[in-house]
Amino acid sequence: MKRILKKTWAVLRYNLGSLLLFETGYRIASFFLVMQLTHRAVNFSLKKQEFSYLTAENFVRFLSSPLSILLLLFLLLLILLLFLIEVSSLLSGFLCSYQKQKIYASDMLLLGIKRTFAFLRHSRISWIFGAALSAPFFNAYFVAREISYIRVLEFTAIQIYKAVKPSFLLYLAVGILLLISFLCVFTLPYAVLEKEKNRRAMQRGLELLQTQWKKTLSGFLVLHVLMAVFIAAVYLAAMAVMTVWVFLGVTGGEKVTRVLIYSGDVNMALGVFAGAVQLTVSLAFVYVLYTRFHVQSKEEVALYRLMEHYAWFSKVGRRKAAAILTAVFVLCEGGYLGLLAAGHDVSLDTLTADMGITAHRGGARMAPENTISALAYAIDAGADWAEIDVQETKDGKLILLHDDSLKRTAGVNKKVWEMTLAQIEKLDAGSSFHQKFRGEKIPTLEEVLKFCKGRLDLNIEIKYNGKNRGIVHKVVRAIRENGFEDYCVVTSMNYGFLEQIKETAPEIRTGYIMTMTYGSTANITAADFFSVKHTYVTESFVKEAHGMGKEIHAWTVNYRGDVRRMIDMGVDNIITDDPVMVRKVQGRESGSQTGYRELLGYALGI
Repeated sequence: MKRILKKTWAVLRYNLGSLLLFETGYRIASFFLVMQLTHRAVNFSLKKQEFSYLTAENFVRFLSSPLSILLLLFLLLLILLLFLIEVSSLLSGFLCSYQKQKIYASDMLLLGIKRTFAFLRHSRISWIFGAALSAPFFNAYFVAREISYIRVLEFTAIQIYKAVKPSFLLYLAVGILLLISFLCVFTLPYAVLEKEKNRRAMQRGLELLQTQWKKTLSGFLVLHVLMAVFIAAVYLAAMAVMTVWVFLGVTGGEKVTRVLIYSGDVNMALGVFAGAVQLTVSLAFVYVLYTRFHVQSKEEVALYRLMEHYAWFSKVGRRKAAAILTAVFVLCEGGYLGLLAAGHDVSLDTLTADMGITAHRGGARMAPENTISALAYAIDAGADWAEIDVQETKDGKLILLHDDSLKRTAGVNKKVWEMTLAQIEKLDAGSSFHQKFRGEKIPTLEEVLKFCKGRLDLNIEIKYNGKNRGIVHKVVRAIRENGFEDYCVVTSMNYGFLEQIKETAPEIRTGYIMTMTYGSTANITAADFFSVKHTYVTESFVKEAHGMGKEIHAWTVNYRGDVRRMIDMGVDNIITDDPVMVRKVQGRESGSQTGYRELLGYALGI
């Protein structure tokens, strides 16, 4: 195994500069290409299906439409094709390194494209399966870190995780997929370099693995440990350098803001970097195993042979021509990234003092959620609002409850619509939080309105469970009977509920709870503001909403760095489990007072 690892390093080192240049440029270009195309494809499909916005309610319908499926297939094919070109280019580079032949980044790309199209010609449709099966193992680091930057993929993954019960089945499926993918990576040298059919390449790859499976497994284990340590070290170094640059180079009150924004950029870049390291090193290891039994002849880049007939090429020479092509590529890509960075707003033009603070689920950090004790904590903590969840009992009464079931908070495995108010009033909603709250009751909406009037404004979320179609009118009646119209807002993930409120009680402010920010908000007329998961809040979305005179409420923000980011983006209200922490961050003096260690803590998310 030690000998194989040494040869792997030798293959990487011989053309290390070209490998680094190729991987950096190719990864960045392909990543931003896929991100931009995904964003445009989602917006195009939304427009054609006449959805004003992508939400949890219409997500399944959106994703299952023929147009969305076609666009998704196109994106998947593009990703597989880009992956195959990258693999073919790297294998071409490894081949030259193994034969002690220098190669330039442009050579690698041209040879990779040539081999890819040769692979497509002899494999026809089966190339899709070969690329798709080997891709998960080689891109595990990249997908794990970058999926959050493609919001539709992140939301889809979350929905799948929620849908698959028990959760270990999902982990088992992912494990099986990675195992199959690991077995398939050994087919790539045969398919790309020897132009074997996929079935034959698979057979020969498995034979290669079988001949030295112990060394292969132990080698991969050592490689991945080394890669993990290296990537972690690069991450810490990058964050430390970025923080030093901000600490020394930024004056005024923008230090924390800059660190938070730039740390997001560093994390995105690290995902691209980690994926490049994993693919390059792992594929080099596979190639070294392959070369123990196979010898490849040298190959010239066909395009250069054609270009030799041109006078300018003969004068410049291949070396300078390769350098020029590489420089043009780097300049174009650098210019594009520069435009993206220039368009990133890092100004502090927000009035943070006007931002409201809402205690999540009544104040769930220090007391049982959705209880009178939680609301009392929210008042003591200085929250401006408390967010509560309203459900309907079997006999049509309104109570505070987040889940459809009473099991988590009250220990009874029954749905709320299966129990009457009299039965629910006998339950203990406090012991599951702490013994000192033993005997805490689940309050009615009526009790909460009376308790909070004159002391705390309320964000009343109406939960939709398919059993409570008449709940809106009951909530409106309770608000009016208690004179709470000016001291509350009503929110819901069900847009139809908001439309009902605007029809029956237009004086009550409404908020649409959203999990994604795709599409145009112009047609969401029944909402006076948008309540959005904080990870999906962007500068452009806040500006768009403010341009229409509507507010942005961000949920659920429990980390000080996220609070700082939301404040600097200009959100109007932060929904949190820790209102005291948010108030401290909001009330801080200028960011120039922040020390280096604290800035580094923001950057590292600790």
